Amino acid sequence: MAKDTEKGVASGDLSGTSLLGATQEASTAVIDDPDSGSIGVSSGASAEKQDERGLSQRSKERIARWVAVFVAVCLWQLSALFLKPIFISTPTSIAASFFHLIANGRLPKAFIQSLYEMILGIVIAGLVGVGVGLLMGRIRVVERALEPLVAFGNATPSIALLPVMEVWFGLGTKARVAFIMVICMWPMLVNTYAGVKAVRGSFTDVGKSFGLSGWMQTWKIYLPGTVPFIFIGIRIALAVGAVGMILGGSEIGDTGLGGLSETFGSYSQTADLIATIVTTTGLALILFAGARKIQSWRFPWIADTSAGRRTA
Repeated sequence: MAKDTEKGVASGDLSGTSLLGATQEASTAVIDDPDSGSIGVSSGASAEKQDERGLSQRSKERIARWVAVFVAVCLWQLSALFLKPIFISTPTSIAASFFHLIANGRLPKAFIQSLYEMILGIVIAGLVGVGVGLLMGRIRVVERALEPLVAFGNATPSIALLPVMEVWFGLGTKARVAFIMVICMWPMLVNTYAGVKAVRGSFTDVGKSFGLSGWMQTWKIYLPGTVPFIFIGIRIALAVGAVGMILGGSEIGDTGLGGLSETFGSYSQTADLIATIVTTTGLALILFAGARKIQSWRFPWIADTSAGRRTA
């Protein structure tokens, strides 16, 4: 019987278990064999092909993006053949106007003025909005008291506040900063309040379990948990604030980028007007990039735990 068994094994009559073990041993031997290298070479080649395909795909997307921009600019330039310059200027004329406005100092002065007012308004709006949102989320009495006022203020059309700011603060920088602050405060407040409520529903017992006081719970649990909501509010506030900056500059004091836009539009100086609009867009993009840098620098875990970055 033993001889038959040995004969069966020698002839390849293996059981499922023996066959699995033999397969594992063979694969292990191939991997561990320094002379073989076939597995390492094939897997490395596969990874290299994947990397090549990934780089190729990224390159195609980048090329497609620049080609789309180039085609749009060329079509825009060709529009001068059948459209009057007063309706829409060409990219070359806009570029010439842009450098001319920089050379005479009008555009840099307006840019710095608008940037200063925008940052100051956003900072004040953040302090007030985040602070009140935290209070509403943490103290039920404050929540019940301020909820109708927040709903009313958030629903008020922003442009209707311009005459009020002129009456309260005059025609200077204070009125424009106050206008930007008021319209930017609501997105931050509402998003902070929503974030605290979300944290309150998920981590109510965490602070109590560790014996933290109410203030320590707010500082250690609620504020960090609300940071993603706060940055959502900041992004919305920046978009709203850019509109408020233009409205404030054109309607209150006729200064900054909004004032330049109003002046150029009144005199039908289309190339100068579009150059100013492009500069305004650049200012908004700079502020967006700054907010993104602060988030990635101080709170990198937001991006790492977001739905778009999860690997599991």
